[in-house]
Amino acid sequence: MQWVWLLIAIVATVGYHVVLKVTPAGVNPFLSLAITYAGVTAIFVLVYLLTPAAVPLRTALPQVNWTALALAVAIAALDIGFLLLYRGGFDVSLGQIVTQSAAALALLLLGVALFNEKIPLVNAGGIVLCVVGLWMMFRR
Repeated sequence: MQWVWLLIAIVATVGYHVVLKVTPAGVNPFLSLAITYAGVTAIFVLVYLLTPAAVPLRTALPQVNWTALALAVAIAALDIGFLLLYRGGFDVSLGQIVTQSAAALALLLLGVALFNEKIPLVNAGGIVLCVVGLWMMFRR
């Protein structure tokens, strides 16, 4: 099942970046994203209600904590960041790889500092390749 979720994530990521790249320049980005998230909210509420194991909202809502709102802020920043990045002329072919590589390096540091994660030697080699790749992409 993990491969199915991986495939969904890959296809959705491609769709996400292509749609952001082709969003018309004349549309207000905040209105466009507000409509997007109204649709996303409707989809997730419907899926929640159709899930057989879903507990009543009265029981489920108290279990939700600050992470739901923090994720909303992160996703909104991600969306507006990419939308305006592409509107500014950044290549769609580089947008994802550059941001994900830089984010991976930041997450690596956070993982070690906050979660006591260890970095095996083979991963350290991958990190070096990641940094070299970022340098090469911006070298033009």
